Amino acid sequence: MKWTLAFLVLVAIALALFWGYSGSLTAGEALQKGNHYFNVDGRGLYDLDKAEEYFQKALELDPNVPDAWHQLARIDFLRGNFDSAIVKINTQLELHGDSLMASYYIRGLIEGFQEKYPAAEKDFQKFLTWDPHNWAGNNDLAWIYFAQGKFEMAESQSRFALEFDANNPWLLLMHGVSLMNLGRKEEAKEEIVRAKEAASVLSSERWSFSYPGNDPRIAPQGVVEMQKAIERNLALVETKP
Repeated sequence: MKWTLAFLVLVAIALALFWGYSGSLTAGEALQKGNHYFNVDGRGLYDLDKAEEYFQKALELDPNVPDAWHQLARIDFLRGNFDSAIVKINTQLELHGDSLMASYYIRGLIEGFQEKYPAAEKDFQKFLTWDPHNWAGNNDLAWIYFAQGKFEMAESQSRFALEFDANNPWLLLMHGVSLMNLGRKEEAKEEIVRAKEAASVLSSERWSFSYPGNDPRIAPQGVVEMQKAIERNLALVETKP
């Protein structure tokens, strides 16, 4: 009986310590836990529901905690909830301004998927004033130009980025399809063939690095889809008159 009572006391102490820690969680710690489940550093456990829960908890503890609205917007974007995502990323920018320039990049992505191309163009340009050699920012700005039929600007933007990332399959494909739509068929084919070669050695790790926030478990399929997109465009340029 004494052993049983001692055991119960130990259990009670353990529970008190556990709940005491949970109750004393700071906003910064909640944000860190959210980032862990969002796999921000590539070493976390990917679980969007848990990440969302901790980011919301961080905001409950401190409405001005940095980056939580940014991360919640990214989660909504990944789920395809673009209207909710734009509200959250606007809240991030209203509260924290230019303290996290990546928020302009995220807003550009959301606006691009909403087909709000002039707004997306402006946000990607703003982001690139901070990080002009960011290949993804340049590629996505080229995509926005392309979507508006501004093929010369798409070609120029992707060509600029290839100057410092010459074997990037995403940039090569963008440059190739831009050239194709400018009627420069032979140059387009050369670039898309180069994209195919670069994508043939594309690793799952590189794909995940290029698509942060996505479930790393879908990376192998992402690589395959990238390779298929290149093959489709190569077939198109070969048959285009």
